[in-house]
Amino acid sequence: MNIRYRTLFTVTVRHDFRGGPCDDLAFTVPAATRDTLADMRALVRERDGVLHVLIAIGDDDQPVGACSGRRLIFGLAPRDPWFAQYTAPSALGPREVPLFANDTSADALDALPRGVELYGAAPQIVPTLAARPLDLRVTAAGAQLALARLGATDASWTFREGRSAGEYRLTEIAADGHSADRRLFVEPTLAGAGCWGLLVLTASAGHVAAGHAFTLDLAARSELLRYYVVVKPASDADFDSIHIEDHGAADDGRGAPVSFRRVLPPFGPGRLAPALLDPGGTRKIVLFEAESAVARRARGPHGFELHRNGEVLIGNLPQPGAERSDAQFVVHLTKP
Repeated sequence: MNIRYRTLFTVTVRHDFRGGPCDDLAFTVPAATRDTLADMRALVRERDGVLHVLIAIGDDDQPVGACSGRRLIFGLAPRDPWFAQYTAPSALGPREVPLFANDTSADALDALPRGVELYGAAPQIVPTLAARPLDLRVTAAGAQLALARLGATDASWTFREGRSAGEYRLTEIAADGHSADRRLFVEPTLAGAGCWGLLVLTASAGHVAAGHAFTLDLAARSELLRYYVVVKPASDADFDSIHIEDHGAADDGRGAPVSFRRVLPPFGPGRLAPALLDPGGTRKIVLFEAESAVARRARGPHGFELHRNGEVLIGNLPQPGAERSDAQFVVHLTKP
């Protein structure tokens, strides 16, 4: 029998920061997925940031292995060390990572990822509720797998029943009626592997028959731009004429131009202190703070101009790149 391969599905990562498809995430194949791929007679390849899953087909053009309904787990590992700084965070708990799946529709990733806590084998679970005694119940697909009770001196519990890689639901139940739900994801190969998130795809009959292309869309982090303009002694008229205009909104496709409010010292919490900007106290300082946030872009946004007395002093003020943790900039002006 001749064996050929055809596409089961592809996954392309698209990031607003890059302005389109990118290779910012590597797809990590854990042990559980390697076992499933072997049983499916399937291969995984990654080319230019795109994940390809290929299935073997025989002379009758039918899959050699059992493919429909199989679930494949992948880790999402950032290639760029600054990935988290330019990627918009999901609304997740402090211990959670985003999990992207095609649970709602076979042919599309869910609109929002869900948060899961990623663990290795036999994870040590620290409850979120402080009450004792505290009951812990773990279920998977609606079936109860484990039930434990923590006493007054118990700080944690070891979940030993999660032998299969996948998602589990942990419910904490206190005697006073308070409860807390958590999602655990057990995958020993991925735990501690630097995964930013998880991708779990279930192959449908349609994927097996004709293949399918998935897109993982990621939004860029938005920042409130702040420009501190430090001016060498100048007249009040010159100083008062300094302002910022946004002339790049149309070209960037950003909608309405961003307006800036003028703030004089003191600037308030969360902003740079005037003493830090001018230790000698010999300069005039004004802060221009954007009234709306601007999404980060690898190239741009553009067109934020610094003006004085009708003259453009700086045509493109600096923007936060991937490596910056905030969007605060200091501009020094010396009056000629």
